[in-house]
Amino acid sequence: MAKQIITSASGGLITPRSVIGWAVFVVCFAFVANHHQLRLTVAAEEPPSYATLWFYKLARYVRNSNGRLSCTANMDGQGPPSESTLAIWEKQYSPSAWSVRFPTPSEVIDYHVSFAKNVTDANKAKYETTLDVPYSSGERDMVDIYGDNLPLDAPLFVYIHGGYWQQLEKESSGYAAKPLIDGAMRVMIVGYELCPSVTLEELVRQIKFAGEFVLNYATENGVKHISIAGHSAGAHLILSMLDESFQSAVGEELNLLKDVYLISGVYNVQELRYTRSVNNGNLLGINDDNAKRLSPMFANYDHLRSTGIKFHVYAGQHDSDVFRDMSSKMNDRLKSFGLSSDLNVLPNLDHFDIVEHLASSDYTITKAILEGASRAYL
Repeated sequence: MAKQIITSASGGLITPRSVIGWAVFVVCFAFVANHHQLRLTVAAEEPPSYATLWFYKLARYVRNSNGRLSCTANMDGQGPPSESTLAIWEKQYSPSAWSVRFPTPSEVIDYHVSFAKNVTDANKAKYETTLDVPYSSGERDMVDIYGDNLPLDAPLFVYIHGGYWQQLEKESSGYAAKPLIDGAMRVMIVGYELCPSVTLEELVRQIKFAGEFVLNYATENGVKHISIAGHSAGAHLILSMLDESFQSAVGEELNLLKDVYLISGVYNVQELRYTRSVNNGNLLGINDDNAKRLSPMFANYDHLRSTGIKFHVYAGQHDSDVFRDMSSKMNDRLKSFGLSSDLNVLPNLDHFDIVEHLASSDYTITKAILEGASRAYL
């Protein structure tokens, strides 16, 4: 019996075996795109025919089948992904690739690092500071305090920087200080050990020491209002810190924490654990046993109902699809436990200038921080 041969639109030959292989690829790609709400476009000078048309219809079916079909390398982090899926994840978890401000991702990062350092250095020169105050035994386990000449009971703003748990530092993360100090808020910038000198699981344990230090500091100085913000990995660390064991350890002091600002955060590490750009050689120490436990998106927050903490979740228009999706799902997760949480997608901002603008007094998030603190002292 003669083997059936299908001629593709491009003139190539497709055997039944290759049809199956391509079908699996299209199904997986379409499912991945559907999960992250990517916009797919099919450009063709003339309508697709034969196998091409079949693949086109199959992709559309998968995209509209409400997840009834799936592929082994799905988007929930269960098992290593295929190379095609990994390529999508690599870009989705590369925030600098989504900015429209500069021609290349490296220029985005270079500008952010330079901006953060220059503005922080200017704030150190302008305001009274107390630097390198230790909260634990690690080399980086220290905080910098800005506006230390304000009244002892001034409202306190705490900031935890990003950098995928392996980059950046408190020494260049004080760029938010000026408008807040001018608004009578003391500012505390938290440093922490970086991977791979510690694993992400160890870092989550260590950041709780920083949280205890902040609450003890506030209690000793009569502070009535603490607000805390975290950017990217910093947002992850805040939510990881606020578990039930932390609440048990600090007791009623947790009631001093009024507002939490989660800015372009990482709330699910089940996919990024496989990316070479973020977790090359598994420097974060994520495995099958701890991946879900280290993902705030799946944590229980029922114990925070009685605290009255207000959560404010932010993402930028030019964050990647996955970062915006994580923010939306994290907001829903918090609200599902009866917590106060709002979601804000800020127009024309990317993963980096969404925090660079904290240096400005008329910025949306800056104004929200100042208004939140002022309510506590009415």
